[in-house]
Amino acid sequence: MPDHALTKVVAASPQRSLWHSVDRLRQSFVGSAIIAVLSVAALLGLWELLAWAYDVPRWLFPRPSDFLNRLVTDWQMIGHHALATSVTILKGFGLGVLIAVPLALAIASVPALERGLYPVIVFLNIMPKTVIGPILIVWFGISPLVAALIVFLMCFFPILVDAISGFKSIDPRLFYISRTMGASSLQGFFKFRLPAAMPHIFSGMRIGVVKAVEGVIVAEFIASNAGIGFMILQASAYMDVSLMFAGLIAAAIVALAFNSLMSIAGRILMPWANTAY
Repeated sequence: MPDHALTKVVAASPQRSLWHSVDRLRQSFVGSAIIAVLSVAALLGLWELLAWAYDVPRWLFPRPSDFLNRLVTDWQMIGHHALATSVTILKGFGLGVLIAVPLALAIASVPALERGLYPVIVFLNIMPKTVIGPILIVWFGISPLVAALIVFLMCFFPILVDAISGFKSIDPRLFYISRTMGASSLQGFFKFRLPAAMPHIFSGMRIGVVKAVEGVIVAEFIASNAGIGFMILQASAYMDVSLMFAGLIAAAIVALAFNSLMSIAGRILMPWANTAY
């Protein structure tokens, strides 16, 4: 093959790989979305039918038509609280990623640091994070900061543990080979170590974002004056069960949105990885 033809093939390969990743993402996302929508619709339809057949009291256990109607009629209020919840998740989750990934790299690179910190990390990881909420309220008062810190604690440890595993998963011989070929330590990190760790990091981030949604709802029960958790708590005081269920649906939508964003980011940044991302 002539040199100029080989150059064209090499130059076109990354572009084809990118378009293949985008097309694979589009097909899998659309297919997954259709299956998810049909499954949820079937579940809600069965729920509505059983509630109608057994004449379940609406004030005790609302029908899907009741809380779906609340999502439409009270969309401004629910949207306001959902936005507050999303902002809190972004703050706590973003802080967790920014601290967990560099710390994981340091722990994986320095054996003495791993021996000293890993037992502490395991101990803090098994500690119930919501128990720390009252202590944070004493320190910082009832504010969005407390909710963001609880979210940070919920998502920090899954990201940290998986990132440590990822940074330790690469074969050390690859570093020696790259150094003999003249690559610097920084080039070896970005070409070998980070790509090898990224599937583990994204796995921890997907677990962390689920933990973040769980944590933010509980945090808003005790330490916030806005958010889906706060809205559900207020609705429970007035026995507004349909609004409480609407809040649960809104929380599920927020969790699904963040999980989908993580999946899309993983597929774009890691086209070589399997479809689990």
